[in-house]
Amino acid sequence: MKTFILLLLACFASVASAKHLPPQSKIAHYFEAADPEAKLAFLLAMPKGGELDAEMPGSVYAESMIAWAAKKGLCMAEDMSLSMPPCGEGKLAARAVLADPALYRKTLNAWSMRGLAGKNRDHFFSSFGKFEKATQGMTGAMLSQMLSRAAKEHVLYLEVALAPDGEAALALGKRLGWDGNLHNTLENLRNNGLSTIAAASQKEIKLAEAEKDQRLKCGTIAADPGCKVSIRYLYSVSRNAMPGEVFAQMAAGLELASRPDSGFSGILLAGAEDESMPDFSLHMQMLDFLKPVYPKAHVAVNAGELNLDLAPPEDLSFHVSEAVMLGHAERIGQGSDILHEPPGLLQKLAKKKVLVDICPGRTDTVLGEYANPLPVYLKYGVPVALSSCDAGVLRSDISTEYLKASLEDHLGYPELKNLARNSLEYAFIPGRSLWANAAKFVPVRQCERDVRYGRMLSAFCQDYLDANQKARLQWQLEAEFRAFEKRY
Repeated sequence: MKTFILLLLACFASVASAKHLPPQSKIAHYFEAADPEAKLAFLLAMPKGGELDAEMPGSVYAESMIAWAAKKGLCMAEDMSLSMPPCGEGKLAARAVLADPALYRKTLNAWSMRGLAGKNRDHFFSSFGKFEKATQGMTGAMLSQMLSRAAKEHVLYLEVALAPDGEAALALGKRLGWDGNLHNTLENLRNNGLSTIAAASQKEIKLAEAEKDQRLKCGTIAADPGCKVSIRYLYSVSRNAMPGEVFAQMAAGLELASRPDSGFSGILLAGAEDESMPDFSLHMQMLDFLKPVYPKAHVAVNAGELNLDLAPPEDLSFHVSEAVMLGHAERIGQGSDILHEPPGLLQKLAKKKVLVDICPGRTDTVLGEYANPLPVYLKYGVPVALSSCDAGVLRSDISTEYLKASLEDHLGYPELKNLARNSLEYAFIPGRSLWANAAKFVPVRQCERDVRYGRMLSAFCQDYLDANQKARLQWQLEAEFRAFEKRY
Protein backbone atom coordinates (compact mmCIF):
# COMPACT_ATOMS: atom_id res chain seq x y z
CA MET A 1 0.00 0.00 0.00
CA LYS A 2 2.81 2.35 0.92
CA THR A 3 4.57 1.64 -2.39
CA PHE A 4 1.37 2.36 -4.32
CA ILE A 5 0.91 5.70 -2.56
CA LEU A 6 4.52 6.68 -3.32
CA LEU A 7 4.04 5.82 -7.02
CA LEU A 8 0.82 7.79 -7.11
CA LEU A 9 2.50 10.82 -5.54
CA ALA A 10 5.36 10.55 -8.05
CA CYS A 11 2.85 10.46 -10.91
CA PHE A 12 1.08 13.58 -9.61
CA ALA A 13 4.44 15.32 -9.23
CA SER A 14 5.38 14.48 -12.84
CA VAL A 15 2.05 15.79 -14.15
CA ALA A 16 2.38 18.94 -12.06
CA SER A 17 5.94 19.44 -13.25
CA ALA A 18 4.93 19.15 -16.93
CA LYS A 19 1.98 21.45 -16.32
CA HIS A 20 4.26 24.21 -15.09
CA LEU A 21 6.89 23.90 -17.82
CA PRO A 22 7.45 27.10 -19.82
CA PRO A 23 5.55 27.14 -23.15
CA GLN A 24 8.58 26.34 -25.33
CA SER A 25 9.51 23.37 -23.14
CA LYS A 26 5.97 21.99 -23.40
CA ILE A 27 5.96 22.27 -27.15
CA ALA A 28 9.46 20.76 -27.34
CA HIS A 29 8.26 17.75 -25.32
CA TYR A 30 5.24 17.36 -27.58
CA PHE A 31 7.31 17.56 -30.77
CA GLU A 32 9.94 15.12 -29.53
CA ALA A 33 7.30 12.49 -28.70
CA ALA A 34 5.35 12.90 -31.96
CA ASP A 35 5.49 10.35 -34.80
CA PRO A 36 6.56 11.52 -38.31
CA GLU A 37 2.98 12.15 -39.46
CA ALA A 38 2.21 14.26 -36.41
CA LYS A 39 5.52 16.09 -36.81
CA LEU A 40 4.68 16.99 -40.39
CA ALA A 41 1.26 18.32 -39.36
CA PHE A 42 3.01 20.35 -36.65
CA LEU A 43 5.62 21.72 -39.09
CA LEU A 44 3.03 22.64 -41.70
CA ALA A 45 1.50 24.98 -39.11
CA MET A 46 4.77 26.21 -37.62
CA PRO A 47 5.94 29.77 -38.50
CA LYS A 48 9.08 29.51 -40.63
CA GLY A 49 10.31 33.03 -41.20
CA GLY A 50 11.72 33.08 -44.71
CA GLU A 51 13.13 31.07 -47.57
CA LEU A 52 16.40 32.45 -48.87
CA ASP A 53 16.83 30.22 -51.91
CA ALA A 54 13.49 29.97 -53.67
CA GLU A 55 14.77 29.34 -57.18
CA MET A 56 12.72 30.08 -60.27
CA PRO A 57 11.60 28.18 -62.30
CA GLY A 58 12.66 25.13 -60.27
CA SER A 59 10.24 25.95 -57.45
CA VAL A 60 7.22 25.48 -59.75
CA TYR A 61 5.63 22.05 -60.10
CA ALA A 62 5.64 20.28 -63.47
CA GLU A 63 1.83 20.07 -63.61
CA SER A 64 1.68 23.83 -64.22
CA MET A 65 4.45 23.69 -66.80
CA ILE A 66 2.63 21.03 -68.81
CA ALA A 67 -0.47 23.23 -68.94
CA TRP A 68 1.60 26.25 -70.05
CA ALA A 69 3.40 24.22 -72.73
CA ALA A 70 0.06 23.05 -74.12
CA LYS A 71 -1.40 26.57 -74.12
CA LYS A 72 1.66 27.96 -75.90
CA GLY A 73 1.45 25.30 -78.60
CA LEU A 74 4.96 24.02 -77.93
CA CYS A 75 6.39 20.80 -79.30
CA MET A 76 7.78 17.87 -77.34
CA ALA A 77 10.57 15.52 -78.35
CA GLU A 78 10.90 11.86 -77.37
CA ASP A 79 13.06 12.79 -74.36
CA MET A 80 10.26 15.16 -73.21
CA SER A 81 12.23 18.33 -74.01
CA LEU A 82 10.27 21.28 -75.42
CA SER A 83 10.84 23.30 -78.58
CA MET A 84 9.04 25.95 -80.57
CA PRO A 85 6.57 24.99 -83.33
CA PRO A 86 6.20 23.74 -85.97
CA CYS A 87 6.52 20.20 -84.67
CA GLY A 88 8.68 18.25 -87.09
CA GLU A 89 9.31 14.54 -87.40
CA GLY A 90 9.69 12.74 -84.07
CA LYS A 91 7.89 15.48 -82.13
CA LEU A 92 4.33 15.92 -81.00
CA ALA A 93 2.28 18.86 -79.83
CA ALA A 94 2.61 19.37 -76.08
CA ARG A 95 -1.17 19.55 -75.76
CA ALA A 96 -1.28 15.84 -76.62
CA VAL A 97 0.17 15.15 -73.18
CA LEU A 98 -3.06 16.35 -71.56
CA ALA A 99 -5.07 13.64 -73.35
CA ASP A 100 -2.70 10.75 -72.64
CA PRO A 101 -2.40 9.75 -68.94
CA ALA A 102 0.65 7.56 -69.54
CA LEU A 103 2.46 10.33 -71.44
CA TYR A 104 1.43 12.83 -68.76
CA ARG A 105 3.03 10.70 -66.05
CA LYS A 106 6.14 10.21 -68.17
CA THR A 107 6.44 13.99 -68.61
CA LEU A 108 6.07 14.60 -64.87
CA ASN A 109 8.84 12.08 -64.26
CA ALA A 110 11.14 13.67 -66.87
CA TRP A 111 10.63 17.19 -65.52
CA SER A 112 11.08 16.37 -61.82
CA MET A 113 12.32 13.82 -59.30
CA ARG A 114 8.84 12.29 -59.10
CA GLY A 115 9.01 8.57 -58.45
CA LEU A 116 12.77 8.62 -57.92
CA ALA A 117 14.28 7.92 -54.53
CA GLY A 118 17.81 8.66 -53.39
CA LYS A 119 20.71 10.11 -55.31
CA ASN A 120 20.14 11.03 -58.96
CA ARG A 121 22.21 14.09 -59.74
CA ASP A 122 22.11 13.79 -63.54
CA HIS A 123 18.33 13.53 -63.74
CA PHE A 124 17.93 16.54 -61.45
CA PHE A 125 20.08 18.94 -63.46
CA SER A 126 18.95 17.68 -66.87
CA SER A 127 15.28 18.30 -66.09
CA PHE A 128 15.61 22.12 -66.19
CA GLY A 129 16.52 22.31 -69.86
CA LYS A 130 13.56 20.15 -70.82
CA PHE A 131 10.81 22.42 -69.43
CA GLU A 132 12.55 25.79 -69.82
CA LYS A 133 10.47 27.02 -72.77
CA ALA A 134 7.23 26.40 -70.89
CA THR A 135 8.24 28.89 -68.20
CA GLN A 136 9.41 31.71 -70.45
CA GLY A 137 7.20 34.77 -69.99
CA MET A 138 5.44 33.16 -67.01
CA THR A 139 7.20 35.02 -64.18
CA GLY A 140 3.97 36.52 -62.83
CA ALA A 141 2.23 33.15 -62.82
CA MET A 142 5.20 31.49 -61.12
CA LEU A 143 5.40 34.22 -58.48
CA SER A 144 1.72 33.87 -57.66
CA GLN A 145 2.08 30.13 -57.12
CA MET A 146 5.21 30.46 -55.00
CA LEU A 147 3.74 33.17 -52.77
CA SER A 148 0.41 31.41 -52.31
CA ARG A 149 2.16 28.19 -51.31
CA ALA A 150 4.52 30.08 -48.98
CA ALA A 151 1.59 31.65 -47.14
CA LYS A 152 -0.06 28.25 -46.66
CA GLU A 153 3.16 27.04 -45.02
CA HIS A 154 3.42 30.10 -42.78
CA VAL A 155 6.42 31.63 -44.54
CA LEU A 156 6.64 35.42 -44.17
CA TYR A 157 9.35 36.21 -46.68
CA LEU A 158 10.76 34.81 -49.93
CA GLU A 159 14.04 35.62 -51.62
CA VAL A 160 13.44 34.50 -55.20
CA ALA A 161 16.41 33.77 -57.46
CA LEU A 162 15.76 34.33 -61.16
CA ALA A 163 17.23 35.87 -64.31
CA PRO A 164 14.69 38.52 -65.38
CA ASP A 165 16.44 39.78 -68.51
CA GLY A 166 15.56 36.98 -70.94
CA GLU A 167 19.24 36.08 -71.36
CA ALA A 168 20.09 39.60 -72.54
CA ALA A 169 23.20 39.75 -70.33
CA LEU A 170 24.31 36.34 -71.57
CA ALA A 171 23.94 37.50 -75.17
CA LEU A 172 25.83 40.73 -74.51
CA GLY A 173 28.67 38.87 -72.82
CA LYS A 174 28.87 36.43 -75.69
CA ARG A 175 28.94 39.23 -78.27
CA LEU A 176 31.65 41.22 -76.51
CA GLY A 177 33.79 38.17 -75.70
CA TRP A 178 36.37 37.72 -72.97
CA ASP A 179 40.02 38.78 -72.94
CA GLY A 180 40.65 38.32 -69.22
CA ASN A 181 40.89 42.04 -68.48
CA LEU A 182 38.22 42.66 -65.82
CA HIS A 183 38.36 46.46 -65.95
CA ASN A 184 38.13 46.68 -69.74
CA THR A 185 35.37 44.09 -69.90
CA LEU A 186 33.22 46.01 -67.42
CA GLU A 187 33.77 49.24 -69.35
CA ASN A 188 32.75 47.48 -72.59
CA LEU A 189 29.60 46.16 -70.91
CA ARG A 190 28.72 49.62 -69.62
CA ASN A 191 29.32 51.18 -73.03
CA ASN A 192 27.17 48.59 -74.77
CA GLY A 193 23.93 48.60 -72.81
CA LEU A 194 24.49 47.17 -69.32
CA SER A 195 22.32 49.86 -67.70
CA THR A 196 19.65 49.30 -70.36
CA ILE A 197 19.52 45.61 -69.45
CA ALA A 198 19.17 46.50 -65.77
CA ALA A 199 16.37 48.98 -66.50
CA ALA A 200 14.53 46.45 -68.67
CA SER A 201 14.88 43.82 -65.92
CA GLN A 202 13.42 46.20 -63.36
CA LYS A 203 10.48 46.91 -65.65
CA GLU A 204 9.97 43.18 -66.27
CA ILE A 205 9.73 42.47 -62.54
CA LYS A 206 7.24 45.28 -62.01
CA LEU A 207 5.03 43.82 -64.76
CA ALA A 208 5.37 40.33 -63.27
CA GLU A 209 4.39 41.64 -59.84
CA ALA A 210 1.36 43.39 -61.31
CA GLU A 211 0.30 40.11 -62.90
CA LYS A 212 0.93 38.31 -59.62
CA ASP A 213 -1.28 40.81 -57.80
CA GLN A 214 -4.02 40.28 -60.34
CA ARG A 215 -3.84 36.49 -60.11
CA LEU A 216 -3.89 36.57 -56.30
CA LYS A 217 -6.59 39.27 -56.22
CA CYS A 218 -4.38 41.42 -54.01
CA GLY A 219 -6.12 44.51 -52.65
CA THR A 220 -9.57 42.92 -52.69
CA ILE A 221 -11.65 41.14 -50.04
CA ALA A 222 -10.91 37.88 -51.88
CA ALA A 223 -7.14 38.37 -51.69
CA ASP A 224 -5.03 35.24 -51.45
CA PRO A 225 -2.90 35.08 -48.25
CA GLY A 226 0.14 35.05 -50.55
CA CYS A 227 -0.39 38.79 -51.05
CA LYS A 228 0.98 39.34 -47.53
CA VAL A 229 4.23 37.44 -48.09
CA SER A 230 7.14 39.86 -48.48
CA ILE A 231 9.44 39.25 -51.42
CA ARG A 232 12.82 40.35 -52.69
CA TYR A 233 14.92 39.03 -55.55
CA LEU A 234 18.39 37.79 -56.36
CA TYR A 235 19.68 37.84 -59.91
CA SER A 236 20.54 34.22 -60.69
CA VAL A 237 23.93 33.94 -62.42
CA SER A 238 24.48 30.72 -64.37
CA ARG A 239 28.04 29.62 -63.62
CA ASN A 240 27.92 27.08 -66.47
CA ALA A 241 28.29 29.67 -69.24
CA MET A 242 31.52 30.96 -70.80
CA PRO A 243 33.62 33.44 -68.73
CA GLY A 244 32.52 36.56 -70.59
CA GLU A 245 28.89 35.55 -70.26
CA VAL A 246 29.21 34.81 -66.53
CA PHE A 247 30.92 38.15 -65.94
CA ALA A 248 28.19 39.97 -67.89
CA GLN A 249 25.49 38.32 -65.77
CA MET A 250 27.30 39.22 -62.54
CA ALA A 251 27.62 42.84 -63.64
CA ALA A 252 24.00 43.00 -64.81
CA GLY A 253 22.74 41.56 -61.53
CA LEU A 254 24.87 43.83 -59.35
CA GLU A 255 23.90 46.84 -61.45
CA LEU A 256 20.23 45.90 -61.05
CA ALA A 257 20.56 45.41 -57.27
CA SER A 258 22.18 48.84 -56.99
CA ARG A 259 19.22 50.61 -58.61
CA PRO A 260 16.78 52.25 -56.16
CA ASP A 261 13.49 50.39 -55.72
CA SER A 262 14.46 47.56 -58.08
CA GLY A 263 13.38 44.93 -55.56
CA PHE A 264 16.69 43.12 -56.09
CA SER A 265 19.09 42.67 -53.19
CA GLY A 266 22.03 41.10 -55.03
CA ILE A 267 23.12 38.06 -56.99
CA LEU A 268 23.25 34.31 -56.51
CA LEU A 269 25.89 32.25 -58.30
CA ALA A 270 24.08 29.01 -59.09
CA GLY A 271 24.07 26.00 -61.40
CA ALA A 272 25.80 22.62 -61.40
CA GLU A 273 29.03 23.33 -59.54
CA ASP A 274 30.89 20.29 -60.81
CA GLU A 275 30.34 21.36 -64.43
CA SER A 276 32.13 24.68 -63.88
CA MET A 277 35.11 23.38 -61.92
CA PRO A 278 37.89 24.87 -64.11
CA ASP A 279 36.40 28.37 -63.79
CA PHE A 280 35.46 28.45 -60.10
CA SER A 281 38.46 30.50 -58.97
CA LEU A 282 38.07 32.81 -61.97
CA HIS A 283 34.44 33.43 -60.97
CA MET A 284 35.57 34.35 -57.45
CA GLN A 285 38.13 36.77 -58.92
CA MET A 286 35.33 38.35 -60.93
CA LEU A 287 33.30 38.84 -57.75
CA ASP A 288 36.35 40.23 -55.94
CA PHE A 289 36.67 42.84 -58.69
CA LEU A 290 32.97 43.69 -58.97
CA LYS A 291 31.93 43.87 -55.31
CA PRO A 292 33.82 47.14 -54.57
CA VAL A 293 32.26 48.62 -57.70
CA TYR A 294 28.78 47.77 -56.37
CA PRO A 295 29.30 47.88 -52.57
CA LYS A 296 25.62 47.98 -51.60
CA ALA A 297 24.66 44.84 -53.54
CA HIS A 298 24.76 41.48 -51.75
CA VAL A 299 26.46 38.28 -52.91
CA ALA A 300 25.39 34.69 -52.28
CA VAL A 301 27.22 31.70 -53.75
CA ASN A 302 26.15 28.08 -53.97
CA ALA A 303 29.45 26.43 -53.09
CA GLY A 304 30.69 23.08 -51.86
CA GLU A 305 27.88 21.05 -53.45
CA LEU A 306 30.48 18.42 -54.21
CA ASN A 307 31.72 15.00 -53.14
CA LEU A 308 34.29 12.50 -54.40
CA ASP A 309 31.86 11.21 -57.02
CA LEU A 310 31.91 14.64 -58.67
CA ALA A 311 35.44 15.91 -58.04
CA PRO A 312 38.90 14.80 -56.87
CA PRO A 313 39.92 15.63 -53.27
CA GLU A 314 41.89 18.74 -54.21
CA ASP A 315 38.79 20.32 -55.78
CA LEU A 316 36.82 19.77 -52.57
CA SER A 317 39.32 21.74 -50.54
CA PHE A 318 38.69 25.39 -51.38
CA HIS A 319 35.27 26.26 -52.85
CA VAL A 320 33.56 27.44 -49.67
CA SER A 321 36.63 29.25 -48.35
CA GLU A 322 37.31 30.96 -51.66
CA ALA A 323 33.67 31.99 -52.05
CA VAL A 324 33.79 33.75 -48.67
CA MET A 325 37.37 35.05 -48.56
CA LEU A 326 37.73 36.03 -52.23
CA GLY A 327 34.22 36.11 -53.67
CA HIS A 328 32.69 38.24 -50.87
CA ALA A 329 29.90 35.71 -50.31
CA GLU A 330 27.72 36.75 -47.38
CA ARG A 331 25.76 33.52 -47.65
CA ILE A 332 26.70 30.05 -48.83
CA GLY A 333 24.22 27.65 -50.39
CA GLN A 334 24.62 23.90 -49.64
CA GLY A 335 28.27 23.82 -48.41
CA SER A 336 28.36 20.03 -48.20
CA ASP A 337 32.11 19.55 -48.67
CA ILE A 338 32.99 21.62 -45.58
CA LEU A 339 35.02 18.86 -43.88
CA HIS A 340 37.41 18.83 -46.86
CA GLU A 341 38.00 22.58 -46.53
CA PRO A 342 40.98 24.18 -44.67
CA PRO A 343 41.19 23.71 -40.88
CA GLY A 344 39.69 26.62 -39.01
CA LEU A 345 37.22 27.59 -41.75
CA LEU A 346 34.19 26.63 -39.65
CA GLN A 347 35.38 28.93 -36.88
CA LYS A 348 35.90 31.73 -39.42
CA LEU A 349 32.40 31.27 -40.83
CA ALA A 350 30.96 31.47 -37.32
CA LYS A 351 33.00 34.59 -36.50
CA LYS A 352 32.14 36.34 -39.79
CA LYS A 353 28.46 35.31 -39.37
CA VAL A 354 28.27 33.79 -42.84
CA LEU A 355 25.00 31.90 -43.04
CA VAL A 356 24.88 28.51 -44.75
CA ASP A 357 21.53 27.91 -46.44
CA ILE A 358 20.86 24.17 -46.69
CA CYS A 359 18.26 22.24 -48.65
CA PRO A 360 18.32 18.67 -47.26
CA GLY A 361 16.22 17.28 -50.13
CA ARG A 362 18.52 18.73 -52.77
CA THR A 363 21.58 17.46 -50.91
CA ASP A 364 20.14 13.94 -50.84
CA THR A 365 19.34 14.14 -54.56
CA VAL A 366 22.64 15.57 -55.81
CA LEU A 367 25.14 14.05 -53.38
CA GLY A 368 23.38 11.25 -51.50
CA GLU A 369 21.87 10.90 -48.06
CA TYR A 370 25.16 10.93 -46.14
CA ALA A 371 26.30 14.33 -47.45
CA ASN A 372 24.14 16.55 -45.24
CA PRO A 373 26.46 19.08 -43.51
CA LEU A 374 23.84 20.53 -41.14
CA PRO A 375 25.08 18.91 -37.89
CA VAL A 376 28.66 20.04 -38.54
CA TYR A 377 27.70 23.68 -38.98
CA LEU A 378 25.48 23.64 -35.90
CA LYS A 379 28.27 22.07 -33.83
CA TYR A 380 30.62 24.96 -34.66
CA GLY A 381 28.06 27.71 -34.22
CA VAL A 382 27.81 28.63 -37.88
CA PRO A 383 24.39 30.20 -38.58
CA VAL A 384 22.17 27.94 -40.68
CA ALA A 385 18.78 28.23 -42.37
CA LEU A 386 16.70 25.77 -44.38
CA SER A 387 15.23 26.23 -47.86
CA SER A 388 13.36 24.07 -50.32
CA CYS A 389 15.43 25.43 -53.28
CA ASP A 390 13.92 23.86 -56.40
CA ALA A 391 10.84 22.54 -54.63
CA GLY A 392 8.90 21.76 -57.80
CA VAL A 393 11.65 19.69 -59.35
CA LEU A 394 12.41 18.01 -56.02
CA ARG A 395 8.68 17.40 -55.34
CA SER A 396 9.15 18.92 -51.91
CA ASP A 397 8.20 21.94 -49.81
CA ILE A 398 9.73 23.87 -46.92
CA SER A 399 7.79 21.91 -44.27
CA THR A 400 9.20 18.65 -45.66
CA GLU A 401 12.71 20.10 -45.46
CA TYR A 402 12.13 20.94 -41.80
CA LEU A 403 10.84 17.41 -41.27
CA LYS A 404 14.00 15.97 -42.84
CA ALA A 405 16.13 18.05 -40.49
CA SER A 406 14.09 16.79 -37.56
CA LEU A 407 14.14 13.10 -38.48
CA GLU A 408 17.62 12.80 -39.98
CA ASP A 409 19.53 15.28 -37.83
CA HIS A 410 17.42 14.93 -34.67
CA LEU A 411 16.63 18.63 -34.39
CA GLY A 412 13.99 19.52 -31.85
CA TYR A 413 11.57 22.41 -31.81
CA PRO A 414 13.97 24.96 -30.21
CA GLU A 415 16.61 24.25 -32.89
CA LEU A 416 14.08 24.47 -35.73
CA LYS A 417 12.71 27.70 -34.27
CA ASN A 418 16.22 29.19 -34.29
CA LEU A 419 16.69 28.17 -37.95
CA ALA A 420 13.49 30.02 -38.79
CA ARG A 421 14.74 33.09 -36.93
CA ASN A 422 18.06 32.85 -38.78
CA SER A 423 16.25 32.93 -42.11
CA LEU A 424 15.16 36.51 -41.44
CA GLU A 425 18.26 37.62 -39.54
CA TYR A 426 20.52 36.75 -42.51
CA ALA A 427 18.08 37.65 -45.27
CA PHE A 428 19.04 40.52 -47.55
CA ILE A 429 16.21 42.68 -46.21
CA PRO A 430 16.71 46.45 -45.86
CA GLY A 431 17.01 47.84 -42.37
CA ARG A 432 18.44 46.80 -39.04
CA SER A 433 17.66 43.68 -37.03
CA LEU A 434 15.37 43.21 -34.05
CA TRP A 435 18.25 41.39 -32.37
CA ALA A 436 21.25 43.04 -30.74
CA ASN A 437 22.75 39.57 -30.35
CA ALA A 438 21.51 37.28 -33.12
CA ALA A 439 23.31 34.22 -31.76
CA LYS A 440 21.28 34.37 -28.53
CA PHE A 441 18.33 36.38 -29.91
CA VAL A 442 18.73 39.22 -27.44
CA PRO A 443 16.56 42.15 -28.60
CA VAL A 444 17.80 45.66 -29.31
CA ARG A 445 17.51 48.16 -26.47
CA GLN A 446 14.57 49.98 -28.09
CA CYS A 447 12.41 46.83 -28.03
CA GLU A 448 13.79 44.91 -25.05
CA ARG A 449 10.68 45.13 -22.84
CA ASP A 450 8.31 44.80 -25.79
CA VAL A 451 9.87 41.50 -26.90
CA ARG A 452 10.02 40.20 -23.33
CA TYR A 453 6.32 40.82 -22.69
CA GLY A 454 5.19 39.94 -26.19
CA ARG A 455 3.36 43.17 -26.97
CA MET A 456 4.09 46.71 -28.06
CA LEU A 457 4.72 48.82 -24.96
CA SER A 458 6.85 51.71 -26.15
CA ALA A 459 6.89 54.34 -28.85
CA PHE A 460 10.65 53.76 -29.07
CA CYS A 461 10.12 50.18 -30.31
CA GLN A 462 7.35 51.21 -32.71
CA ASP A 463 9.56 53.90 -34.20
CA TYR A 464 12.39 51.37 -34.57
CA LEU A 465 10.13 48.88 -36.36
CA ASP A 466 8.72 51.60 -38.63
CA ALA A 467 12.25 52.49 -39.72
CA ASN A 468 13.53 48.93 -40.28
CA GLN A 469 11.78 46.43 -42.54
CA LYS A 470 13.91 43.52 -41.29
CA ALA A 471 12.99 44.23 -37.67
CA ARG A 472 9.29 44.49 -38.59
CA LEU A 473 9.31 41.05 -40.17
CA GLN A 474 11.20 39.62 -37.20
CA TRP A 475 8.65 41.16 -34.82
CA GLN A 476 5.87 39.58 -36.88
CA LEU A 477 7.61 36.19 -36.71
CA GLU A 478 7.87 36.42 -32.91
CA ALA A 479 4.16 37.26 -32.71
CA GLU A 480 3.34 34.24 -34.87
CA PHE A 481 5.51 32.01 -32.67
CA ARG A 482 3.65 33.19 -29.57
CA ALA A 483 0.27 32.45 -31.14
CA PHE A 484 1.48 29.06 -32.39
CA GLU A 485 2.92 28.04 -29.03
CA LYS A 486 -0.30 28.90 -27.18
CA ARG A 487 -1.91 25.88 -28.83
CA TYR A 488 0.34 23.62 -26.80
